[in-house]
Amino acid sequence: MRSHFLNIVKYSFVSILFLGLSFFCLFHFGFLNNFSNISFDKTKLCYANTQIELFNNKNEAIQSNTNLVKNITYNSIPKNLINAFISIEDKSFFNHNGINYKRMLSASLKNIFSLKLKEGASTISQQLIKNTHLTNNKTFKRKINEILLAKKMEQLLTKEEILTSYLNAIYFGSGAFGINQASQRYFSKEIEDLNLSECATLAGIIKSPKKYSPILNYDNSIKRRNIVLKEMLKDNKINKEEYEKAIKEDINLNINKNFLGNNTYYSACIDEACNILKITEKDLLLKKYKIYTYKDDSLQDILENEINNYNKYTTNNCDCCALSIDSKTGGINAFYGKSDYELINLKRQPGSVLKPIIAYSPALENNIISPVTPILDEKINISGYSPSNYKNKYYGWISAKESLSKSLNIPSIKILNYVGIDKAKLFANKLGINFDKKDNGYSIALGGLTNGLTIKEITNAYQCFSNNGKFIPAGFIKEIKNKDGKTIYCHNSTARQVIKNSTAFLITDMLRDTVVNGTSKKLNLQNTYIAAKTGTVGVLNNKENKNSDAWNISYTKENVLGIWFGSTNNLYLDKTITGGNAPTVLAQSIYKQTNLGKNNDFDVPDSVTEVDLNLLEYTNNQKVLLADANTPDRYKFKSFFANTNIPKEKSDMFDTIDKFEIKANMKDNEVRLFFKAKKHLWYEIKKQTEDNVETIAIVSNKNEDICIYDKNIKQGNFYTYFVVAHYNDILGKENFNTQTSNFVKIFSA
Repeated sequence: MRSHFLNIVKYSFVSILFLGLSFFCLFHFGFLNNFSNISFDKTKLCYANTQIELFNNKNEAIQSNTNLVKNITYNSIPKNLINAFISIEDKSFFNHNGINYKRMLSASLKNIFSLKLKEGASTISQQLIKNTHLTNNKTFKRKINEILLAKKMEQLLTKEEILTSYLNAIYFGSGAFGINQASQRYFSKEIEDLNLSECATLAGIIKSPKKYSPILNYDNSIKRRNIVLKEMLKDNKINKEEYEKAIKEDINLNINKNFLGNNTYYSACIDEACNILKITEKDLLLKKYKIYTYKDDSLQDILENEINNYNKYTTNNCDCCALSIDSKTGGINAFYGKSDYELINLKRQPGSVLKPIIAYSPALENNIISPVTPILDEKINISGYSPSNYKNKYYGWISAKESLSKSLNIPSIKILNYVGIDKAKLFANKLGINFDKKDNGYSIALGGLTNGLTIKEITNAYQCFSNNGKFIPAGFIKEIKNKDGKTIYCHNSTARQVIKNSTAFLITDMLRDTVVNGTSKKLNLQNTYIAAKTGTVGVLNNKENKNSDAWNISYTKENVLGIWFGSTNNLYLDKTITGGNAPTVLAQSIYKQTNLGKNNDFDVPDSVTEVDLNLLEYTNNQKVLLADANTPDRYKFKSFFANTNIPKEKSDMFDTIDKFEIKANMKDNEVRLFFKAKKHLWYEIKKQTEDNVETIAIVSNKNEDICIYDKNIKQGNFYTYFVVAHYNDILGKENFNTQTSNFVKIFSA
């Protein structure tokens, strides 16, 4: 109770002090003018000819094309647009002198009773001053400056000039400054062509451009538009019939696809700068910051040209974007997208591009698997979870490397099970991947997440593989300086070793196989060393088997390239669009125009060793055993291992030949011999009589049950049969081991 009383006293004091200072400002204007260190500047009333200063990786200015930025005149503003802003923002605009005393008092009383400083009571004149001369800092000094400058502006400009400047300067979200940009951004219209619903929508946005954006929050935008329309009805600016018709309309977005603030490198940098400094885009402009970026103009031009012509990769009118990261600095050196919506922060299901991060890499890191670990690809059911491979195709025993190359689902789930979900998620956290608390099922092995990932997050995770296990959080911005040239932010490009370099190399070697033999084989370019993973996300419960997302994440020693195709309007992609075609072909075209990966193979670290393994033990018995010195070359194969995970057991297959037996019987006046052959051996089938031993057959390269017929027999004789086994490919070696079977004696009656 005492605490509540103290809060009332505190907020009452604050509000009364605010009122006192405000009225003191009004009635003693000349004295308080000395309090302000900011003077009114008419040239600041519009952003049309200004832009935030950005620089590329060579410290050259990045120009933002402003072909949609132009000032409007008062006579071009439709009546409904004027009335919408007046009704929702400042009903007495044409009657006050810059300050609404009554509204200010009412707001202060509401602050007292709500115990919050949430009512601002700003007039359109004050808003214009705040948005062009001041920051958003909630201080008394800023409020006094706002009041003083608003009063001064009212003395120098007409109401029509103030309202026109206000509409030219106000921020409407999604990169749109001024009513002309907003009209083009959301509706592709000149302002004189806006209808009543559209006017009310634009007027509703400015209270909170993100919250009420018809692009980002459609339902909120509808509710806010209807509030504006209701106020216009109250003010007799529209009649009941117009009101009823307008509130029943949808917001018919017709987003200008040529809007330059949409999915450009420039706009992504502005968004990042605002997040870094925790200020608005308007404050970023007013404070005259200089922003130095990692932008590579040449690579950026290639991305833009290819994506602007992306229809050659697909017949679908889908969304598309690409992002490139310099592996050694973590700097995003190119980004571009085509969509009605902002893509840089859009979370989408990653599908199979998450498999190397959530399953294979943590298993390699913990020596649970090697690239050649055999995994049985089969239909499974884990606690009721029964996933399947693409087209329900299963391969039986398959290596971890090949299963990743083919992007099989079952092996990925089994490997995640070997690692453990919690342990795998902790590993992925090191690569910048975060999970929702609901992400606790085996579906994460297939990239099924509650919230999804942004293209920046998933591409940056692969940067760790490109950079020998070192991780750098990716960023567009290298450095930010204030107007005095002082550095106030610097991107930390110091790489941290978050996983073993052996893990990074082994996953790279596996993903190289994906390029050479697997789903990314369109990236198998001559003298170019690229590792890559594709991902395709199908639409659940969709009988047409359409897809929602298609990915290709690829990397070289120098760079990582992430490409996404998808649909943000729920029309979905045709089932023919998968990670292995459209995004991979786009990546191919980009690589062909650069030197990335050219003649620059991935280095094998000292922590990795390539060893010879016994092929026959592997293919026949699913055993990973070292080849011994006697193993013929044709029965060896090579694989990389982390030094801590090299197989310790050596095959003795070629030291001795296992004993084996033959069986024989007599039927239809012929002898039949039976034995089991092995592919790495060749066999001499021998027949012995009283005075002779002869070879009646030779068997080689067989791994099956053998039946040999001997018809050359005479009645009343005894015959002895046996088989001598030899190693293939090592004929002529003296004293090399052979193995003779048992002897079987047959009497021909």
